[in-house]
Amino acid sequence: MTAARIARAPSRPRLDFRADLARHVATRTRTSQPSRAARWWLLATDSELHTVACFRFGQYVALLREDHHLLAVPALVLHRLWNRRITHIHHAELSGRATIGPGLLLMHRHGVVVGPCTIGRNCVLHHNLTIGERVAAGNHGTPHIGDNVWIGPGVTLTGAITVGDGATLSAGSVVSRDVPAGALVAGNPGRVIARDYDNRPILGCPPPPNTSAPSTPAAREAVR
Repeated sequence: MTAARIARAPSRPRLDFRADLARHVATRTRTSQPSRAARWWLLATDSELHTVACFRFGQYVALLREDHHLLAVPALVLHRLWNRRITHIHHAELSGRATIGPGLLLMHRHGVVVGPCTIGRNCVLHHNLTIGERVAAGNHGTPHIGDNVWIGPGVTLTGAITVGDGATLSAGSVVSRDVPAGALVAGNPGRVIARDYDNRPILGCPPPPNTSAPSTPAAREAVR
């Protein structure tokens, strides 16, 4: 493995976490230009941010293992210990097999279970959330969630469904069917109660300029 490959391998998780951090800090402090002290305070004390950081570190470790890097073994041990703390104390689990885009905002960590699904950019997750397989009748498909999706407290998403960009899933919704882009969903079972719903006011503050990771697959691959 070349030195250049070693240098590039961790780039994607690091860039994704920069976008996560910027969005998280901007939302918590309600400003796009927070002070350095405020940023460090959140890094040190915010459990939701720690949960996201642990997930990104797991992605970093996976890349090191793919490359048989010397740091892979100690990094793996560190991640396993950190992740155990996240799951047992914070009661949050973000599967290492999940693919989550940059700008993830975890509003409340408790009771969050995210399986091996796909989640796009700039999504918001709340507590008591389950995203995973339907399991019934041997259905092991998992959801594909687009960009800028707001998922409220107590929401359950199961099966091989697609949630379109800009969708809003209200608190307590149970979603097992596709959701159109820009739709507002509520109820059990979840039903579309509004179309072209503007969820921008509840998505949280956008990250400051020049902090988001590349948006296209080609651009994201280029940094690896």
